[in-house]
Amino acid sequence: MQSDFSIRAGMVLEPDGPPLHDAVIRVSHGRITEIVSAAGAGRAQIDAPECLAAPGFIDIHVHGGGGAWLMDGAVRSLEVVSRHLAQHGVTAYLVTTVTSPWDQHANAVAAARRYALSHQNGRDGAAVLGCHLEGPFINPLRKGAQPEAFIRPPSIAELESALGSDIEFVRIVTLAPEMVGAGDLIAYLGARGIVSSIGHTDATAEQVFAAVELGARHVTHCYNAMRGLSSRDPGVVGAAMAHPALSAELIWDNIHVHPTACMALVRAKGSSGIMLISDGIPGSGMADGYRFSLGGLKAEVREGAARLPDGTLAGSLLTLDVAWRNAGILDLQARTAMTSANAARAIGMAERKGALAPGRDADIVLLNQDGNVEVTIVAGRVVYAAPGFAATMLDDT
Repeated sequence: MQSDFSIRAGMVLEPDGPPLHDAVIRVSHGRITEIVSAAGAGRAQIDAPECLAAPGFIDIHVHGGGGAWLMDGAVRSLEVVSRHLAQHGVTAYLVTTVTSPWDQHANAVAAARRYALSHQNGRDGAAVLGCHLEGPFINPLRKGAQPEAFIRPPSIAELESALGSDIEFVRIVTLAPEMVGAGDLIAYLGARGIVSSIGHTDATAEQVFAAVELGARHVTHCYNAMRGLSSRDPGVVGAAMAHPALSAELIWDNIHVHPTACMALVRAKGSSGIMLISDGIPGSGMADGYRFSLGGLKAEVREGAARLPDGTLAGSLLTLDVAWRNAGILDLQARTAMTSANAARAIGMAERKGALAPGRDADIVLLNQDGNVEVTIVAGRVVYAAPGFAATMLDDT
């Protein structure tokens, strides 16, 4: 890929204001240098006048995909998942663990960090930005598909002992704030710039609000594996809707969460308070009947969903391009916030990622009129182009 090139798109989504029509994005050495009208701009190396150019999707909660499992700590798995995500418009992601023995958490985080620092990161697929620990500090009552045998009470000492200096690569920790020791852990994480996310929890609204006072700012896959909303017990869901300091992950696959419930959350939080996630697992992108292990639990792809033998949903087969389409009732700016900008802001990377603007990383997805991914670009490198892509791609792009 040449270091300087340009992309012409029928519409370009900028962070503020209405979309630009028939515009050119100029890229130099992996960064966006300017966005101008196509009129008089000359011929672009990537000419996609029928496509929408949006900020590359950022998936802050994904465990695997394409048959690969990110907990195994293998470079091959990171490569497979990175390519799988890029096919669906994702340009950056957090390697997400599940509740497991500490050595497996440590191995996964160390491998992700090594990969992120290597020349391979973002070369042929989405780039790793850090890690999201989903467990082990959760409530067994709301474990979902997390293995109960490895659930641990919140402990700063255990976390430090297990991860050592690799804790610097952790961006989010999902925990249950009602568990003994959670308050100290939330304060500790906040002091280190790590997001405490409320999830797999039976917390009351009052316990959630207390966690926010200590620094919690996030809710893991809202509605799922948590105390729900009722008239006299608003639970985690009601607290998430009511508290402006909390942002909420949402699996908009119309399986984990009913589309009406998705819209209720959007109406309550606004698009600025929600991040669409995949919660993807190894079965994502695989055919019905595919069997795999999820933290030692046996799971299978059945009729478009991943389930344990007892029928419990085991992560998601969703990809963010499908989530983008499922959220089609919302305007383009709202969907852009929910798939890119909000995630970048949550993990402290909004100055570089999550928007198409001069100075930002050239992380770009081109979507056709049906919302399907035609091209994914990571730091100015084309990492995916759909077979038969109709746009003219010149030179060595």
